[in-house]
Amino acid sequence: MARTRLEWWAAVVLAALCARGHAADAVSALPLDELLNVEVSGASRFLQPLADAPASVTVISAEEIRRFGFRTLGEALQSAPGVYATSDRDYTFLGVRGFGRPGDYNSRILVLADGVSRNDPIYNQATVGNESPLELDWVKQLEFAPGPASALYGGNALFGTANAVLWTGADIDGTRLSTTLESGRGVRLGLLSGGRSQPDRDWVFGLAVSQQDGWDPRFREFAVPGVSDGVAHGLDAERYLKAFAKLSVGEWQFSANLASRRKNVPTAYYGTPFDTPGNYSNDRSAYLDVSHARSLAPDWAQHLRVYGGSYSFIGQYVFPGALNRDEARARWWGLDYRLSYSGLPGHRLMFGAEAQATPRLDQRNLDVSPRFDYLDDKRSGRSGGIYVQDEWRLASRWTANLGLRLDRLKDFATIASPRLALIHQAQADTVLKLLYGRAFRSPNAYERFYDDGNFTQKANPDLKPERIATAELALEHRLHPDIQVGGSYYHYRVDRLIDQVVDPADGLFVFVNSSPVHARGIELETEAMLGAALRLKASVAWQRLTQPGGEPVNSPRRLGKLFLDGPLFATGWTLGLDIQAIAARRSLAGAVAGYASGNLTLRRSLPGRSGEVSLGIRNLAGNHYLDPAPPGMVQDALPRDGRQFSLRWDVSL
Repeated sequence: MARTRLEWWAAVVLAALCARGHAADAVSALPLDELLNVEVSGASRFLQPLADAPASVTVISAEEIRRFGFRTLGEALQSAPGVYATSDRDYTFLGVRGFGRPGDYNSRILVLADGVSRNDPIYNQATVGNESPLELDWVKQLEFAPGPASALYGGNALFGTANAVLWTGADIDGTRLSTTLESGRGVRLGLLSGGRSQPDRDWVFGLAVSQQDGWDPRFREFAVPGVSDGVAHGLDAERYLKAFAKLSVGEWQFSANLASRRKNVPTAYYGTPFDTPGNYSNDRSAYLDVSHARSLAPDWAQHLRVYGGSYSFIGQYVFPGALNRDEARARWWGLDYRLSYSGLPGHRLMFGAEAQATPRLDQRNLDVSPRFDYLDDKRSGRSGGIYVQDEWRLASRWTANLGLRLDRLKDFATIASPRLALIHQAQADTVLKLLYGRAFRSPNAYERFYDDGNFTQKANPDLKPERIATAELALEHRLHPDIQVGGSYYHYRVDRLIDQVVDPADGLFVFVNSSPVHARGIELETEAMLGAALRLKASVAWQRLTQPGGEPVNSPRRLGKLFLDGPLFATGWTLGLDIQAIAARRSLAGAVAGYASGNLTLRRSLPGRSGEVSLGIRNLAGNHYLDPAPPGMVQDALPRDGRQFSLRWDVSL
């Protein structure tokens, strides 16, 4: 540990010395005195300054993504205060303010693309790793708002909402190509093209393909002298293909997204023999929407969107004498209507209605060879909601944001979700926010109806929706033109939390509504310009969950983050360094140690029109650290990858 700490501090000092005295890099973010004027849309469904947003929103720009070499939505979101990520070497999971149940498929996080939900209806899954249908290169700005947002978006928005604002054609105005070579024998190719042919016609198209052989992870639980070295050989490969398109013609906009990803799974999950090929997960998704926005009168505007999507999952498990598969398929369509009015002095009103039909919610579990069906469950779903929101300017320095939504879902009673934000801008450089909200999540089809023939898991159709109530006090203050600080204190209460447990009566996994869970925490953040060029951002979080039965799983008490970037001497290179630390956590059967890990990204513009090259080093010190494993595995904790290298080339045509 002493060696790695020395390496990190040496890197920090090097960054400071290299940046001192040089002019700021062209890709640096906005000056700190303009941060509160950055516009966001995910918190209120319309553009507003960050200072007026009814949440503690973290904004991650495309320039910041480049500076620190973030590769996925999950890596970028992990830079926000109080957010941490884990992996089961198949999917990436987010924890927010101490909530991070292993294997919960991010069902309590809502992921939006241009304000539109991308969670699937069968698992409520918010995908943020390579399994996501969204590629990070397509993102112009990523917004993360912790806390509930059911007052606007309905279910799933319990612990946080991530909104990916995608590039427009006018932003791109040409074609960008990228090539990335990664250790682990990986290669990724990306294309992003767009333009504005007329004042009212804008188009953008993105394509990404990736293939990686992966690593040979070692699991000490399977290391048996003379039998196995505990290494899964050649079983960690992954490949994906993703595409998206967006076309705007006058008041109309059309968007589409296709994705397919296959990941080989080396963990011997669900009792499959260790170091045996053939276990994999395959996710496919398609999404299409058409929207129309127009002004009805000087103070009235409406927005109508019709959309549809599909999702399919195949999980294959190789057992001695049997090839087993999980299959899930969903299809859905819906409409969303919003009407806004700004003619009442001091008010900005929004009325909305949504309806969604899910004619297909299918789950199967079967042995392919020899053929035997354990589960063949076919269902449908429907939901609807109405909501109202008012941004009310009480006085020159006081704003209130009031919201209420009513949701009706198949099999459940109507649920009300209120939200209240009181915002005081004492001075141009100080903002105080008092936030309160309630949100819900109904149990998904997987949690209610999945069983595998009662071998490992059984269904529970009697599950009830879980509810959360939150209160938060947040402060943003600019101490100096070059120093911005902020902090939050929050308290959450979750009732009827949906949790997967082992039923002692039969030893099977089952989802149940558990006892109330409370969370309290403090987050502090600072951002500063040190000298003329070095930019520093740091945050610390103290968070504590309490629940009957002892310490919650995968809930660290402390998080720490440090980000530094600036030019590297006068070499023409730019350096981006991020260091993240996480305290020890309880696992399902024991505990995993805390760790700190650093990542380094070096970038340089090439001569002429040759583009830009970047070198990335992940897990800079080569630490060996673990994440708590989800249910269904022999391992209680899973290793993360060691030191990784990447070389990327970007060029504009």
